[in-house]
Amino acid sequence: MHRATRRSFLKRGSAAALGWSALPGSASSNERRLRVGIIGGGLSGVSCAWLLDGVADAVLFDDRDSVGGHAHTIAVPLAGRPVFVDVGAQFFARGPHPTYSKLLELIGLTLDNEPAADATFEAEMSITVSDESQELPRFVSPTSERAWPILAPWNRNSLIAFLLFSLAAKKLTEDGDWLVSLDAWLEALPVGTEEKERLILPLVSAMVGCSIEQARSLSARSALVFVGRALPDNLLDPFRYSGSLVGLGGNVRYLSGITGNTTVHVGSPVVRVEPLPSGELLIRNRDGVVEKVDVVVLATPPYVSKRLLPRDPALRAARRALRRFDFFDAEISIHTDPIYMPEKLLHWSAYNPCLEGDRCEASVWYGALWPRKPGSPPAPIFKSWATARSSAPSQELFRRAFRHPLTTPDFIDAGRRLRSLQGRSRIWFAGSYTREVDSQESALLSAMAVVRDLAPEAPHLLELESV
Repeated sequence: MHRATRRSFLKRGSAAALGWSALPGSASSNERRLRVGIIGGGLSGVSCAWLLDGVADAVLFDDRDSVGGHAHTIAVPLAGRPVFVDVGAQFFARGPHPTYSKLLELIGLTLDNEPAADATFEAEMSITVSDESQELPRFVSPTSERAWPILAPWNRNSLIAFLLFSLAAKKLTEDGDWLVSLDAWLEALPVGTEEKERLILPLVSAMVGCSIEQARSLSARSALVFVGRALPDNLLDPFRYSGSLVGLGGNVRYLSGITGNTTVHVGSPVVRVEPLPSGELLIRNRDGVVEKVDVVVLATPPYVSKRLLPRDPALRAARRALRRFDFFDAEISIHTDPIYMPEKLLHWSAYNPCLEGDRCEASVWYGALWPRKPGSPPAPIFKSWATARSSAPSQELFRRAFRHPLTTPDFIDAGRRLRSLQGRSRIWFAGSYTREVDSQESALLSAMAVVRDLAPEAPHLLELESV
């Protein structure tokens, strides 16, 4: 936010204008420190608390037993030791996640000069797209360790289509229109109809987790960020993504653990936010816990935020905006049997979407991604989207249902409308749905936007803004 914009915001109701002191030492005798209520313990909510650390007091509520939200990590035993598997949000790369990558560096989870202590890893993201109706895969990506797909005649057309798709995605994510649908964008893509309908469209739907028909309505730029911004300068180089050895849920828990000046209530669903005659807000949870705060940050999905909004005429426009966000249901399975992998081990990749009827769902093979000692076998652990599979894993370890945003042009327009309503009746909104892309990067950026309004000189905020 430019300083001119900040000054205009001060006139409307920022922390400074309302008589609160954000920075220690700046308060006059009649000022007190801002007290912020945060509802939602995903990355956006926990980031708000961390960004305000030292400059405001925060109280955070989350309905689950631990913070993390969609960054949900479980421990799975492997060879006598636990490994951490992301059930929800997974992987990141500096191209599409520059601020998130900077955050991990600032809090000490990424240590380039101390590889043994680094809590992150980098891996080559290979891809195999299969179709249950045909014997050979539709597409197998070449990697630094397998060049043969380049020469395979059955793979040639798909390889060319994938390269053209990747180049177009890179250009789109640099300067494209957020409000163009994927279906409209695909019409202009210079590849054949077969490759569009049976390779690229199913692949994108698998990346998002929605059905193929739902994928047609997505914002093309939003859906393709993770391809376009991760594309290497040399197209012969592989896609590389990073993961966390403690999981992305572990990253959120770690961030929460190093945050001071915050009271955290987990397993604590909020039932009401009530305005008080004093102008303050009361947060009440299901068990009767009550916290009085100066402002509230709703770091919850829009269908939850809508329910928690106080009955205030000034919030009618926000309520209308919150009704415009569409979501879809998805189920994720963690398992040890390779039920959804390609038939031949030769065709296995790290990321394996399979076209089955009107759905294309992916299976991530962690064995191709996790670092391992020389001579040790790859881990037989798989994470699969299993919303509409015809059969279930026989060795399932864990399953969770999610509601994911369907980031259509209207979804993005609703987010822009909601951002224009921040701060009304002392309510702010945080979460990736307020941005154009559903990612950990967007969740973090949304938290930064809130704190930029409330405490623009907060030290942690200024550190991250140097990206």
